[in-house]
Formats: sequence, C-alpha cells, structure tokens
Amino acid sequence: MDKESLAIDMIPDAVPAMPMVAADEPYLGQEFDSEASAHAFYNTYATRVGFVIRVSKLSRSRRDGSAIGRALVCNKEGFRMPDKREKIVRQRAETRVGCRAMILVRKVSSGKWVVTKFVKEHTHSLTPGKARRDCIYDQYPNEHDKIRELSQQLAIEKKRAATYKRHLELIFEQIEEQNESLSKKIQHIVDSVRDMEDKQPQSQT
Repeated sequence: MDKESLAIDMIPDAVPAMPMVAADEPYLGQEFDSEASAHAFYNTYATRVGFVIRVSKLSRSRRDGSAIGRALVCNKEGFRMPDKREKIVRQRAETRVGCRAMILVRKVSSGKWVVTKFVKEHTHSLTPGKARRDCIYDQYPNEHDKIRELSQQLAIEKKRAATYKRHLELIFEQIEEQNESLSKKIQHIVDSVRDMEDKQPQSQT
C-alpha cells in the first residue's frame, strides 16, 4: 500500500452522518480544511494513542489528476516482503504485522477533506504518549546502535580519506617541483645550444 494509486473507488463517495464523538479522536464525517490538516490531526492522535502513521494510497481525479483521497495507516500495516539477503546478513526485526488501523479522507465538492472510513483497533500493543522517535526505537531496538557504529566508521573513513588526500597533494607538489626543475634544465640546455650556434659562425670567420 505504499504506491500511489488511481483506484478512486477504494474511497467511498458518500459521507456518513456525523456522530457525537470526542474531537480528539477521528470519526466518520469529520471535516478538515486540507489533506495536510487531516494528516496533522491523525499524527497527533497517533502520538497520543501510541503508534506511528504512514502515508499510504493516494486517489486522483480521472478528470484532471488532482488529489481527491488519501489513506493514512498505522506503520505496522501490511507485511514485509521476504528479503533474500537475510540469508547472509543479520535478520531485521519484524515491524509490519498486518495492522488494519487507518483513516480514509476524501475531498468533497465544498473543498473540505472528510473522514469516510476510520478503523480504530490495532493488532499490536500501543505505547501511549511516546514520541515518534521513541516508537521507532522500540520497533528497531538495535538500529540506533548500528547507526552510531556506522557513523563512527564513517568518521574514521573521512579521516583516512583526508590523509590520503594530503599524501596525494604532497606527491603532486613534488611532481610539479620536479617538472619545474626539469623545465629549467631543458631551457638551460636550449640556451646553451643557441649560444654555441651563435658563436660558431664567428669562430669560423
């Protein structure tokens, strides 16, 4: 569900009646001024409840290609495809467990974006109040250590590259000095030969 889709029929046209629900939780018929506003609201809700959202399907108008619908899902939606490389590298922690929690928002004729579908239930444990970064660290318990390790290796490689660069600069400087010295010697020989040629006719007379 990560790729943009033209399947407009996935988002219903009808806007259900608005029930009496607390405004801090999505509900059918809830209106937003823009897709960005809907995204911000659901992201705030997700942080409070304890999960991370992911932007999913985009529906476009067949008439002019403009965006008219968007699905926002839990980042544990779906399942990760098998990776052949896992036979030779460390297996990654499973982060997608088929969670169906999500909202669908559709742009209506008034220009508003309306919630047309809301699935509240998750198929995994939640961590209420945790920031997005903390939630991601929970899902990848070893990833931040690996990032720190790779950062240290990168710093070492940068120092090594800087040393190699300096060595190359010294070699180029030596080559330039040798070329300059060689040019002076060649010029000296050319001048000497010219002097000899100039003097030779005078000695013959």
